[in-house]
Amino acid sequence: MPVFDRRMLYDIIYALAAKDGRESALFGTCAPVAKEAFCRSLVGDTFPELWFELPLAGDPWFDLHSLVSHADIAGTNVRYAGHEGRYDDALTWFASCEEGVRQLAMSYDVSSGDIDCPAVQLLVDRRGSDVVGGFLGAVGRPEALDAWRTFCRNMPDSWYACYTGVFPGRVQRAFAPFLRMECIVNAAMRHEYVRNGPALAGHLRDVGGFWANDTLVVQCQQLVTSPFPFEFQFDVQEDGSAGPTLGASVRFHTADWMDAGARGSMAQLMDRVSSWGLADDRWRLLADMVYAKRVTLDDKAVSLYCYPAFLKLRWRDGAPLDAKAYLIAGVDPVRRAKA
Repeated sequence: MPVFDRRMLYDIIYALAAKDGRESALFGTCAPVAKEAFCRSLVGDTFPELWFELPLAGDPWFDLHSLVSHADIAGTNVRYAGHEGRYDDALTWFASCEEGVRQLAMSYDVSSGDIDCPAVQLLVDRRGSDVVGGFLGAVGRPEALDAWRTFCRNMPDSWYACYTGVFPGRVQRAFAPFLRMECIVNAAMRHEYVRNGPALAGHLRDVGGFWANDTLVVQCQQLVTSPFPFEFQFDVQEDGSAGPTLGASVRFHTADWMDAGARGSMAQLMDRVSSWGLADDRWRLLADMVYAKRVTLDDKAVSLYCYPAFLKLRWRDGAPLDAKAYLIAGVDPVRRAKA
């Protein structure tokens, strides 16, 4: 990667996603702040995986998530380019882990203009439950481990907690999460939820989601009915129970955008979401942001990629709140590209 200027590659990734009127429709005026956030999140010689968080209704804006993969920095001594060492303990801990961890994310509230205190999140595989305590200690939040453990005890065996995050910049905000957890629901339980709304409601109430009313359950079932992987996201309170805000998302892969049947399922799902008042027609622009482009310099080449990866809905106290799309973008390493 050193032969390529990472800031230049970022500019190309963003320009390709935002061209043809998509900046004004989807991204708004957040690009300069996002570029600064990207520069602060650089680690060593790697290029992070980028997630662009886009609202599907209301004024256009976006937030930026920058993820470093464990495979890229394992066993190394690296630092973030910005933040004056504030998150280096977390990065050092992450690089020293031997198994269970996948990615460490820095998440920036670009839309607010405040990128000095990003959230930090750990993504793990199914072996990663034993390392969350180390992560929370490394980010200065060891007291949150009891809440994490309580939530995990109360959630069904058919879920697994793939993500844990803390939000130091949101402490003074309304509905600020003490801890955020994302849970993947296995295929068997997804099928059960489709036909059994009371089971879905019961599992949400088991973790403290007493706001799980009929409307919320039916809307979650509409998401689960789609053929795509399904996840719940919770803002966990200090006692380990779910807070008032619930997120639920489905995940798409690049191949889904190339398959007519999958695209049809996406369109049906988005039509439902639009009928609930959570999205307008801008979701139709998402398919135009799927790309893979090769960039060459001297005798080296990399492939830039981008695709819409998630549709996420949120409810607060059981009432529908909003819908967002997440783009995943990045750079395939030089060693995988043909010159």
